Amino acid sequence: MTAAGRLIVVGGGGFGRELIGHILDVHRSGGGPAAGGYLDDGGSEVLARLGYDLPWIGSIADYVPAKGDRFALGIGGPEGKRQVVEKLQSRGAEFAQVIHPTALVTARTEIGEGVVLGPFTGTGTETRIGRFVTVNSYSGFGHDAEAGEFTTLSAHVDIMGFARIGSGVFIGSNASIMPNVKVGDGARIGAGAIVYRSVPAGATAYAPPAKLLKRR
Repeated sequence: MTAAGRLIVVGGGGFGRELIGHILDVHRSGGGPAAGGYLDDGGSEVLARLGYDLPWIGSIADYVPAKGDRFALGIGGPEGKRQVVEKLQSRGAEFAQVIHPTALVTARTEIGEGVVLGPFTGTGTETRIGRFVTVNSYSGFGHDAEAGEFTTLSAHVDIMGFARIGSGVFIGSNASIMPNVKVGDGARIGAGAIVYRSVPAGATAYAPPAKLLKRR
């Protein structure tokens, strides 16, 4: 069990490790506590073998929140996020927002529970970001844009003005969603894609991959 008031990272994978760093940056800026431990079903060696000294609190599958616990969601995949959140919230878990000190958030931005805004992210006026949306480094929203719950933006994603992103959407690095475009629930947008037209729910849109022209 953790001491009351601890901030616990959920997930010890790649994004979980990035989130630990974001939380440390927030702490150093005076914006909140450092991470007090992490949950992962892989056991205590998940981060220890990589040289992290953050204590393993227990497994996601079994952990029962202690009084004062708050959680930060270190899982990138939309469906994985949804499953873990439902499991922990059924036991009374409360999730914190993590907003990196370099993020630029306008005064008229709505940000839901459990949202993560990474380094150098940004929002325009009247932006609405739903619960448990993850916004990775250098990604941002234009004015009046919207992202539904459990959506994930990889790094360097540009969501332009009045774009509407549904829930549970995954958007790959360097993708751009053009103004007024709608992306349906559960869609996947490939890395580097420039989306000019609306994408139906559950569909995949991607850019042509690089081609090998000749060898030296």
